[in-house]
Parts: sequence; structure tokens; C-alpha cells
Amino acid sequence: MTLQEGHEMVRAYSTTWYEPVMSMPAGLNEAITSAYLCMRAIDEIEDHPGLDGETKAGLLESASRTFQTRFAPADFTAALAGHEDVLPEVTQRVGEWAVLAPPAVAPRVWETFAAMAERMADWARTGFTVTTKRDLDRYTYAVSGTLVLMLSDLWAWHDGTVTNRTHGIAYGRALQAINILLDHAEDTERDVDFWPDGWDAAQMTRYARAELPLADSYLAALPEGGPAHAFCSPALARYHAALDEAAWVPMPSTNREGDV
Repeated sequence: MTLQEGHEMVRAYSTTWYEPVMSMPAGLNEAITSAYLCMRAIDEIEDHPGLDGETKAGLLESASRTFQTRFAPADFTAALAGHEDVLPEVTQRVGEWAVLAPPAVAPRVWETFAAMAERMADWARTGFTVTTKRDLDRYTYAVSGTLVLMLSDLWAWHDGTVTNRTHGIAYGRALQAINILLDHAEDTERDVDFWPDGWDAAQMTRYARAELPLADSYLAALPEGGPAHAFCSPALARYHAALDEAAWVPMPSTNREGDV
């Protein structure tokens, strides 16, 4: 029942990714369901409005260390102990989601989230301070670029699909940058600002658009009709549309000054 419950959890969190996840063939379905929910589990810690930065960092580091062991699902329960009353179900059940991945490829999934959780911990401890474009590059790589590198390995594991990893990082960065644009008002309400110092919406839009040609190349190289193309195509199309259709208000970053 856990895979079915995993699918229900994906649907509860994402209209963008639910259908692509459900379209995946056996094996790849379990791996990507596992990966999506592990990502969501640690993301809920990173974004939690009721936890301070040091507490977030401690929980994320504890999750990272657990991913690096020969864990059982209950080990994550112990790693997150003391915060059951504030952490959502998707986070509390991260150990169950982690073991959904097929054993042959599960270590690649766990490696991704061990690294991602550790990097998130560093960002949480410093208050998610993005000052320069280089900082933004580091953040979009840490939380999205590395995810697409993992997906590239899953495509290769499943059917031998070969990808350009530089293009894959651009795919991840483009989607994350557009998310940052879409979520700016909500982020600033919780005192988080991922825009470099002094940037406005036009500069953030240019940053996202600069990644899109390589993101398009990543998709174009995936075999049409194959699972990799089926998974990546809907999201990229949706984010292209969001960037084209939204009337971005030229609201500056709440940070002080910055580079273009």
C-alpha cells in the first residue's frame, strides 16, 4: 500500500508533477515517486514557517546523516524526533518514501537527498542570504540542478537514455528560477528573499530566460515517446507559459544592491 499512498501524497502536493509521475513505467515509477517525496520531505523542513534557522539546519543535517547509513524507515523517525507536532506527514514518513526506490538504483536517490539536505542546512543556518548572482547560481544548483542530474541517472538506469548534464542543470535552474519569481511575494512575507541584492523582476526574468535555451535542448535530446521525455516535457511547457503570460511587477528585491 505504500506506493499507492506515495502516489496520493504526490497528488496532494503537486498538480505539475502528479501526471508525469503516474505515467512512468514500473521501476522508474517507484524511483521517481521516492525521489519526489524525499525532496518534498526535506523541502517542508526548509520552508517551515514555525522553525528557526538553526532548528531547520539541525533537522536537515540529521536527515542527511541518516540517508548516508544503512537505514530502516524508523531511523528517520528517530532523526526527526521531538518535532512530530510541527512536521507534516510527508516529512515524518520520509523513511517510507526512501525505501520505495528499487534497490538497484536507490543509493543514487539517497545520495542526492543526503547532499541536498546538507546544502539546505547551510542555507537555513545563514538565513537563505542571496546577495549575488553567484549565490543564486549556488542555490538553484543545490535544490534543482542536482535533482535533474539524479533524473539523468535514472533515465540511463532504466533504458540507457544518455543526456547532456550541463543542459540538465540548466533545466533545473530554469524551473527553480521561475518558481522564485512566482513565489516572491509569499517568500518575502516569511522574510526570505532569493533575489540577489537590488534585483527586480526584469533581472530575475532574464536570469530564468538565460537558462531556457539549454533546458529546451535537454528536453529535445530525450527520445520522444520515452519516459524521460514524458516526464520532463509537461513541466517545461508549463513554466515557459508561466514566464510568458505573467505580468511581472517590477518590484525590487528587499536586499540592498546587486549585480545584473
